[in-house]
Amino acid sequence: MKNRIFKKTMAMALAGAMTLSMAACGNDDAGSSQSSTQSDSQQSEQTQSSGESQAESPAESSEDAGSQAEAPQIEDTTIKIRVMNEFRNLDKVLAKYEEMTKDDPIMSKIHPEFAWVAGGDYKDKLTTAMIGQEDFDLMFCGGWHGLSTFIQDGNFADLSSYFNNDAFPGLKTAFSDEFVQAMTSYIRQEDGSYQKGIYGINLATFYEDSRGFMYREDLRKKYDCAPITDEESLMEFAKTVQENEDGMIGVSLWNFFRMDTPWYSAKHDHVFTQDNVNVLGDQTWVWVGLSDDNKTVLNAVVAGDPAEEFAKMPAGYQEDFITAYAVERTKWNPYLNPNRGGTDTVERPAAMTYSALSEYESKVKTALEANPDEEYGFYVIEDAQRNMEPGAVICDMATNNWLVVPEWSEKTDAVMYFLDWMFGNQEAHDLFELGIEGEDWEAVGTDGFRKLDIDENLAYSMPTYSFTQNPTYIRVSEFVSENPEIKSRFDYMYDPSTYELSPLSGFVFDTTNVETQIANVSALSNELQLTISMYDADEAVEKITQWHADAEAVGLEEIRAELISQIQAFLDAKNAN
Repeated sequence: MKNRIFKKTMAMALAGAMTLSMAACGNDDAGSSQSSTQSDSQQSEQTQSSGESQAESPAESSEDAGSQAEAPQIEDTTIKIRVMNEFRNLDKVLAKYEEMTKDDPIMSKIHPEFAWVAGGDYKDKLTTAMIGQEDFDLMFCGGWHGLSTFIQDGNFADLSSYFNNDAFPGLKTAFSDEFVQAMTSYIRQEDGSYQKGIYGINLATFYEDSRGFMYREDLRKKYDCAPITDEESLMEFAKTVQENEDGMIGVSLWNFFRMDTPWYSAKHDHVFTQDNVNVLGDQTWVWVGLSDDNKTVLNAVVAGDPAEEFAKMPAGYQEDFITAYAVERTKWNPYLNPNRGGTDTVERPAAMTYSALSEYESKVKTALEANPDEEYGFYVIEDAQRNMEPGAVICDMATNNWLVVPEWSEKTDAVMYFLDWMFGNQEAHDLFELGIEGEDWEAVGTDGFRKLDIDENLAYSMPTYSFTQNPTYIRVSEFVSENPEIKSRFDYMYDPSTYELSPLSGFVFDTTNVETQIANVSALSNELQLTISMYDADEAVEKITQWHADAEAVGLEEIRAELISQIQAFLDAKNAN
């Protein structure tokens, strides 16, 4: 196999501009980089290997992956894997892997060696690895680490030939056709055309977290409030607690995110706002209107646009609905932390606290450690998701967490055989996800697990969001299993029928032609405090009006035109295939 070397100068300014805005999964501070006595060109990190061979024999090229199924030829190979954040006691899992694969003619020759880097250092270490073409064969890369730019610059191998390929049945089982489509990137070329490929393997158990509030169920009972089933009963509960519980506020909410916006519902009407089109930051989302067949861009609008811009949008969105929801959210102001937006970060206890469903368990456990007599419930904000309607969530069907194979690695086949094995069945996946069954964990029912009481110095742990997560292999915790209401919420979140793939999935905005304009408008946007509703209704309108006038003066229209042009070219290319 020829050594595929990609020599590029990293455009760091572009990398910053195109970094996705979503926050990292997991704790950036979990673990820390290990001290190093190596040269500056090497990483400060901890490694663990399954041992046996350190042979550098290259695997066959991915272009021949289909023929390998008949007569695979592979020598003893060590594949070097880097994850984000600390793993513990991986050695026993690697020993079990060697035992499970000892009679397999392919897998017995593939020996994984792992290293980890703390989340706070990961982006810098990843950039260094890309520039220096360091000796790794599989790496974690978050969207916020500059994934899109790395792909655009050709740093990652195209893995398309390994998916939907009978020679890799494990990958075919774990990655549905729709999931593979969601992982497909469309790379904009210099002439404006697009080249598609799979340059990363997405790590997910669900495609969109259910966002909501954990609320004090014990206080709801105490004050005989109605069951919390809609926004009206939610607000009445917050009001009641704040009026009657000395020292408490109604709502703990550090960012409104998508609350009281048509983020989800509008997509069913062909109006889209999502991370890959929100080029101006969280304060001033861009909303893109498409035709009924989702093939033609009608317009892209922002808060404060004139009536003629909204008139081009789909029916139901032909007035400034963006400013309207900013005004609507001010109804929550009396129940929010009065110190929000300031330097005083101390917040009074609240009747309800914003929480994603995936974070609910840990937040409840933390709260109960301090106050064991409290009770909690969970309320889903978005109507269709709260009612658990099929197809409610139109999204990219991919999370912000990815595994990538560096373009210069000569061991792509070995890496993909290993992943094919790990994603090939529940037992193999459980091994790297949870550790040794009967020692680290035990099954609860058909889809649950319980961590066993084991010395923490011996217990296995892996940051699963940076290595193992997959929607085909899901086990829920004992906490979830024992709570029927919460279990039903997780089942809905894990159900593929909950989701539809967005027509804008795979789009990446190339900022090259409007870098200065985006920087100028984004700077204005960052001065706003709409996401924490710092203004009353009239002031919110005034702030938006002033922002729009200032943004027009520094390039808003050029950004709009460029975004529409690129999305249209993307849709044309996508629909031509």
